[in-house]
Amino acid sequence: MIGGEFLVREFLEIEDIETFRRVAEESPLVIRRDPFLFAQYFAMMFFINLSEIHREDVRKLFEALKGKTIVIKDIVEASTLSEFIKKKEADIDASSQP
Repeated sequence: MIGGEFLVREFLEIEDIETFRRVAEESPLVIRRDPFLFAQYFAMMFFINLSEIHREDVRKLFEALKGKTIVIKDIVEASTLSEFIKKKEADIDASSQP
């Protein structure tokens, strides 16, 4: 445990949309990084693959979890804040050059 929080080490896939909804309702937030939704419950991260679910069921799930879902645009792996800042500054510099 670091800083009073559990480090997630296990990712458990759920295929049933109702089971995922029940777990997600117990989680403080749901992370969306297409095609996956993630919900943390203690030291475990549960996920569901949205590409394997019917479109109407996905819509119902989004509606049920809309108040706690956050959409992730990008994932940056860094071990320190300064390393993160350096990586993002390098990305900005690279994208601003012709």
